[in-house]
Amino acid sequence: MRGVARRSTLTVSGLVLGLSGLLTSTASASEGWLLEQPLDSTANRIYFGVAATGANDAWTVGSTWTGSAEVPVALRWDGTKWADTTLAPVSGAGARLTDVSASAPDNVWASGDHTTEVGTRRPARLPSTAGPRAAASTSTVVQRWDGKVWTDIERPKPPAGMDGFAADITAFSPSSVWLVSSDFDPKTGKSASHLEHWTGKTWEPVEIPQTGARPLQPSRVSGTGDDDLWVAASAASADGKETPFLLHWNGKGWRQAEVPVPSEHSTGWLVNHVVPDGRGSAYVVGRVNEWNATGIPAFVTRWDGQTWRPLPSGPFDEINAAALDGSGKLWTAGWLPGDGHVLMNTWNGTEWRKDALPPEVAKTAEGSSILGFAAVPGTTGVLAAGLGSSGGLQSTWGVIASSGLR
Repeated sequence: MRGVARRSTLTVSGLVLGLSGLLTSTASASEGWLLEQPLDSTANRIYFGVAATGANDAWTVGSTWTGSAEVPVALRWDGTKWADTTLAPVSGAGARLTDVSASAPDNVWASGDHTTEVGTRRPARLPSTAGPRAAASTSTVVQRWDGKVWTDIERPKPPAGMDGFAADITAFSPSSVWLVSSDFDPKTGKSASHLEHWTGKTWEPVEIPQTGARPLQPSRVSGTGDDDLWVAASAASADGKETPFLLHWNGKGWRQAEVPVPSEHSTGWLVNHVVPDGRGSAYVVGRVNEWNATGIPAFVTRWDGQTWRPLPSGPFDEINAAALDGSGKLWTAGWLPGDGHVLMNTWNGTEWRKDALPPEVAKTAEGSSILGFAAVPGTTGVLAAGLGSSGGLQSTWGVIASSGLR
């Protein structure tokens, strides 16, 4: 799953988005980052995903709080302005969109989940964790933008007594979309994850190679195309210790590799981000298998199809977002101990460099989070998606920022 903000001042993650010099900005910069929207214009909003197909086409999805329910939102940048688009109707008391993937301006896919309780709000992407105004989810929601309108794409409901969540989505064409979903039992705390493929007409379950008697549970999906697909998964031993794996689909068959971890840990390790780096290679980001990690640094390693090459440890015990920018540099986001505001760390090939959001975020909010990065094709820049929050979830602001696009 995508990372979730873990500090007490911020229990929901969000989305930060910014674009190139075409944007008219009223905000300030910090170490090259531009805040493209004043925070007072994004009050009560949370953005959970970011994607771009070019400097004149980018998307952010999330939800807005009406005072009694979450309502999903999807905003588009068309080269001139950001504007809400009209989503297809969703059933239930509320819903939000937690991820977005786009292969073209007329092929944009968003995933999320329905909520069942009115007057509540809960952390995203962590079904087993209670939080302020915790609510339940009944099933996933998937919608597609065809360049003109959003259409709801029907998905099977989870088994009776279980909640459904969308963990990750990657779209390559209108007839090829990959989804990782999870069914969660709130009574037992157990979950089962699935990899699915949209063929243009239906969702087909996809079996991934297994390892011994321990079933592999997929958690992330990404790639550059149907013949260069990456899936992160993990297998749990009888005592709950997780072992991470990376799987690659080349269009004909699967290849599986166990992900090397920095050290032994009693509960094991998980992969929470896979970042394609050209064809056939990828960065893998992971952490110890604990909620509220104990200060053990997150790891980043690169698989070139033959060998693993670990990167030096960064400052974060959990990396909440990771992606390449338009120039190929790797960006990560997380927190330092004792600080509720997110920091960025970029790898330039030889060393890590820390960066921060513009100071307006810290002046307005008690905490902040970045949940997504996205390169803007045709540029060397990066978009970052996140939010600011105070009083738990009593006050939220969507944050839209950019770096290297002016």
